[in-house]
Amino acid sequence: MDDEEWLASMSSNKPEWEYHEICLWLPHKPETVEDIANDMATNGFRQDRAIATYEGKILDGRHRYEAALKAGVEPIFAEFQGTKGEAIAYVTSENVARRHLNTKEKEFFYEKRTTYLGVQDRGGDRGNQYQSGNRSNDRLAPTQAQHAEAMGVGEATIRRWERDRKEIVADPELAAKAKTPEGYQEAKKEVQKRRKATQEEANKIAKLKSLGERSEAESSNVNKKLDKYREQGIDVDEVESQGDADRARDNYREQQRPITEMADAIAKILIDTKDYRFVASLARAAYSKQGELEHAYNLITAEGNYNV
Repeated sequence: MDDEEWLASMSSNKPEWEYHEICLWLPHKPETVEDIANDMATNGFRQDRAIATYEGKILDGRHRYEAALKAGVEPIFAEFQGTKGEAIAYVTSENVARRHLNTKEKEFFYEKRTTYLGVQDRGGDRGNQYQSGNRSNDRLAPTQAQHAEAMGVGEATIRRWERDRKEIVADPELAAKAKTPEGYQEAKKEVQKRRKATQEEANKIAKLKSLGERSEAESSNVNKKLDKYREQGIDVDEVESQGDADRARDNYREQQRPITEMADAIAKILIDTKDYRFVASLARAAYSKQGELEHAYNLITAEGNYNV
């Protein structure tokens, strides 16, 4: 097969292609189409960036396809060979971990990816270890760590996404709303709103948690009462006990101590040196960004703190 025959086999006579559902999990960005079209108008369609098709539809390369139409360039196609799970893995690898998707775009892709691939619960709950949909009985669903690696995010991010996803899927009304990226974010806000304790509930939860910290004998009873709040969908872990607040304050002070000590040492040097050029150089170095030095000057001279 010569080059022309090879190129002909990679092209398609279909007048208009549809997009595969996996392709539509990714955001569409008209500005990207415009940039690629401008490049194609000059350099043509890159032979090493063929548009991937799957099940008779475009799997990957939506922006390249639309750019080729816009630039009047003949696009090149290549059929992806593999299972649907492998197709998802391919699109994830080619787009999600590499492209500059924002957090909300990645989260929506994760929800769609997980709907098909599934995800293992922490602790190995086998009830959710196998793929949902057209699953194979010999294939385990990815773990949260594996999803995190594939998506290019931290495992803690996946845990947060998974918690929201489960609650959205469990509510038919929210699940119906979450069909689009915008709708998914609205549904997410709703589940987070439901979790948030009222001020009265937060006060009671904080007191219970403080009681459990002070008395080991009461800890079992406290946990039972906290579980009742959890059953109502309230995010108990977001409520600080007095002990939590004290520890957070102490940790903050401990973190700030070296900075405070260094600031005191610099102040002593400035007082002892009386070298105004040295002080001016230090000020310029400390407030190097536009407007910072002026802001510092205004703070020092405000309300008679210092007379210039």
